[in-house]
Amino acid sequence: MSDFPTLIAMGIENTRAIARFKVCHTSTEDQLKIYFHPAQDGCQPASLKFGFSHQDDKTVLGQALSELHLLLGEEPSTTDAKLAIAENLTNLEQVMHAKMEEIRQRLASL
Repeated sequence: MSDFPTLIAMGIENTRAIARFKVCHTSTEDQLKIYFHPAQDGCQPASLKFGFSHQDDKTVLGQALSELHLLLGEEPSTTDAKLAIAENLTNLEQVMHAKMEEIRQRLASL
């Protein structure tokens, strides 16, 4: 039995080849990008990207992140969570500003 069942279920058979990872948050999904050490034989991709919807896949993403932190010997950082929240807030502000401008233009045209 593997120590990393979620990563294996995601199709990553050689977990020792993982070099680093990055999580990006968009308005519709969270994206996990896993980067690999350069392969000697050239068959392994440089990275893989996985998308997780905000509604359904939070537990799978959380399990994958826990396994990646364990695998790479990293402690989960609260600054990552703060940065993600700040990015989401900035994105929301931009969307709201654009929507308000659209409504103002429609009102002015009446």
